[in-house]
Amino acid sequence: MAVFVLTIKEFEDEDRVVYFYGPNENTMGRIEYDKKHEVINQISPIDSNCFADDFFFKRAGRRFSRMVIRENHSFVDRTTIES
Repeated sequence: MAVFVLTIKEFEDEDRVVYFYGPNENTMGRIEYDKKHEVINQISPIDSNCFADDFFFKRAGRRFSRMVIRENHSFVDRTTIES
């Protein structure tokens, strides 16, 4: 089974960065990284009967972790997770 997760930055300031995440631009939830407390929070889940939010949320969270740890807090405007 192929995996595709799209993440698009909504905004970033000194306290947090917020992304949309999901299987496509029409079906997206929102996730944030709190820079001060170094924690990932779900703002809103994917609202869909076809896609399991937990699956996409976990992968978007892993992408956040990678941007924080491996990429030195470099939050890109748009990225995908594919496998």
